[in-house]
Amino acid sequence: RSETLLADMATGRVGAPRNFNEWVGWKNRDRGMAQLMNEPLWTDEYAAGEIINGLAAGTPTYSEDFSQVTIPLREGVYWSDGTEFTADDVVFTIDKIKATEGLNYNVQLQEVASATAADKYTVVVTLTKPNSRFHAYFLDRWGCLWIMPKHVFEKVEDILTFEYNPPLSLGPYVLHSYDDAGFWTAWERREDWAKTPTGMLYGEPHPKYVVFKNYTDVASKVMDQSRHELDTT
Repeated sequence: RSETLLADMATGRVGAPRNFNEWVGWKNRDRGMAQLMNEPLWTDEYAAGEIINGLAAGTPTYSEDFSQVTIPLREGVYWSDGTEFTADDVVFTIDKIKATEGLNYNVQLQEVASATAADKYTVVVTLTKPNSRFHAYFLDRWGCLWIMPKHVFEKVEDILTFEYNPPLSLGPYVLHSYDDAGFWTAWERREDWAKTPTGMLYGEPHPKYVVFKNYTDVASKVMDQSRHELDTT
């Protein structure tokens, strides 16, 4: 218990607890996927009033007519299976989503004319029409367009039915276990947490484990809080 943070899951019981393919429909990201597993290119930090660079190493650079955007990526970031995160992952994600009807952001990415890797850590996106806010699709405000691991998804025949379990992580925690009924999901701190944007920016996360729990009624939640079996809601 001293190594575990217990948190409330705001959006309720997970309907498909085995399925972590968050590029197809809603997958209860608040069970730890958004907080612990995913890393966006940028995060809009409302409390501090600033944009935090995550997978991106800096702000996007637009051409004078806003028809092209260049994205610098953070170096030294690794997926939880030990594969390095590079521009190829971002380019693959854009191309795959644009080409696959039914995926989240498929409609929005139709404005992409091309996406290329200028080098290992630089992505260049050319648009079909000017858009000075194209990068906002990758800006986390309460979810955003997350990056796929190319080396996993390029082998998937039908991405629309793929459950993506176990999922790879770019964040400081990796999936530990989950309840088949969808009432809780547990995460474990990565041994290589320093190879994640969160680890690079803020250091080692304190809890070794984080468990997100769903409560069917307020009374149960209050009782757990009083017994120190719930740390945050």
